[in-house]
Amino acid sequence: MKIIKKIAGINSNLSSKSFTVFYRNYMVWLKYYKPGVIGDILEPLLYLAALGFGVGKFIHSINGISYVKYIVPGIIASSSMYAAAFESTFGAYTRMVTNGIYEAILLTPVGIEDIVAGEILWGTAKAFMSGAAVLIIGTAFGWIISPFVFFIPVIIVLNGILFSSLSLLITSFSPSYDFFSYYFTIAVSTMFLFSGVFYPVSSLPYLVKYFVYIMPLYYTVSIMRMLDEGRINPLTLSAYLSVIILFALIFFYASVFFIRKRVIK
Repeated sequence: MKIIKKIAGINSNLSSKSFTVFYRNYMVWLKYYKPGVIGDILEPLLYLAALGFGVGKFIHSINGISYVKYIVPGIIASSSMYAAAFESTFGAYTRMVTNGIYEAILLTPVGIEDIVAGEILWGTAKAFMSGAAVLIIGTAFGWIISPFVFFIPVIIVLNGILFSSLSLLITSFSPSYDFFSYYFTIAVSTMFLFSGVFYPVSSLPYLVKYFVYIMPLYYTVSIMRMLDEGRINPLTLSAYLSVIILFALIFFYASVFFIRKRVIK
């Protein structure tokens, strides 16, 4: 909770204003939620089914764990990443540029920090819906049975904050919707494929393996897999959590800085 308050702006006044932005986005989403639910929830479940039951027929286990069980933590992490990224790029750009919502909001007592924090909270909520859907299915099918499963939602939230902040930073530079193709192809898809979602990172070539260590998703996947398997290394867990929090804080404050420069002229 302290981490979330820090990213939201620390003081309660900022938090309440950012929640107003969050609530505004939520009310608009309610009018068109059906297509969003299909994309945020159904798509990761299709990945889980296709890869778990398809590829899993040929790869029986990894490190003594059935393949479908192995990929569940990675699908939770990657689905929450995608949901946060889509909302904080296409959705945020529409509000900031196409519809001029940010400029309208700034005519009220709400400031740029409130807008950014509210956008990140909303992106995190979308990430949580997507990640939680996979978590529920994985638990229902007995693929997640660790007593540490109750900590996974916390990591989903942190992952949502992280990728909402990063994606909003990208949005602050974007000249058009087409620009997001570079972000999703070069950054998001690369993390999806190489961050250990589908196979151990240790199997990668030497240079590629160490390149993976700068990918934020790698740390989320690793933490979720530790929690899922019940093999907790306190030092590793603390280090990886610190990396996620550091990335999130850097991206949040960078987003505030560059969105302020773009919107306030």
